[in-house]
Amino acid sequence: MKTLPALLFWAGMSLFVAGCSHDGGPAHALRPTMTGTVNFKARLTLPPTAALTVRLLDKTKADAPAVVLAERSISNPGNPPIAFALPYPFGGITATRRYVIDARIEVEGRLQFYSMETHEVTPQNAALPHEVWVDLTKDN
Repeated sequence: MKTLPALLFWAGMSLFVAGCSHDGGPAHALRPTMTGTVNFKARLTLPPTAALTVRLLDKTKADAPAVVLAERSISNPGNPPIAFALPYPFGGITATRRYVIDARIEVEGRLQFYSMETHEVTPQNAALPHEVWVDLTKDN
C-alpha cells in the first residue's frame, strides 16, 4: 500500500512541472497574446527550410537598441498569409511607450524577407489581428 502515496506524489509533481513549462503550459496560455499574419507580394514559394521570426519590440528610446519583449519562430511556415501568435509580457501595451512588430523570413539561415515598414502597436490595436508585410531583400 506504500506505493499508492508515492504514485500520487509523482503524479502531482508531473502536473506541477507541466504547469510550469515555458512553452504551451497553462501559465503560458494565460499571457496576453498578439495575433496576426505575415504576408509578402512576391510570387515565390517558400521552401521547407524557411523560418519565420516575429518579434514585439519596445523602441521607446530612440538612442538605444530596441528591447525584445517577445519572439516567436516558426519553422517551415508555408506560404502567406502566415499566421502567428505572439505571447507578450504581463503589463500589456502602455500608451507611454513605442512598440513595433518586426518580422523576417530566413531560408537556410540567409535573410530573404524582412519588414521594411514599421508596424506600430498601440493599446487600441494590441488585441486586434495584425497584418505585417515583409519585402524581399535586395540580394534576391
